[in-house]
Amino acid sequence: MHTHHSHHIAPSPEQLQQQLADAGLRATRQRLLILESLLVLPGHPTAEQVHQRVTEQLSSVSLGTVYKALDSFVLAGLTRRVASAEGSRRRYDADCTEHHHLVCADTQEIIDYCDPQLDELIRGFFADKGLPGFQPHSFSLHVTGNRVADLPAAGPSNQPPS
Repeated sequence: MHTHHSHHIAPSPEQLQQQLADAGLRATRQRLLILESLLVLPGHPTAEQVHQRVTEQLSSVSLGTVYKALDSFVLAGLTRRVASAEGSRRRYDADCTEHHHLVCADTQEIIDYCDPQLDELIRGFFADKGLPGFQPHSFSLHVTGNRVADLPAAGPSNQPPS
């Protein structure tokens, strides 16, 4: 199991402009600030959290503008929309690599989870089943549960057999 938390350093303005250009989007000041905020905010921020950070630098940006920009980023493949445990608030993930999400029902925290073995099982499952009229090309599991205190690292005597 591999979980990771992302706290990113801010990309340069040139890197942000290049990301937008590569996605076919015009690099407006608002989009640059929104993309930067999405990339540096910890976890999987809501549009409201992105808006709050953006308005610290450019007070005229409306929440509607942030939602429109984030939706255009999703369509362009710059970010993904992530379901949240509470369901009503959209959360965004700047990490577009293949990974899954563990959602804590108590805290609403979304934890990235990477497991190549699980990915292989899922691919094999769908390859064996076949889905008439449908060809899957990507997937992401969304698992809701509760975070428990970290257990001590497993020593050689109590590791499950591989």
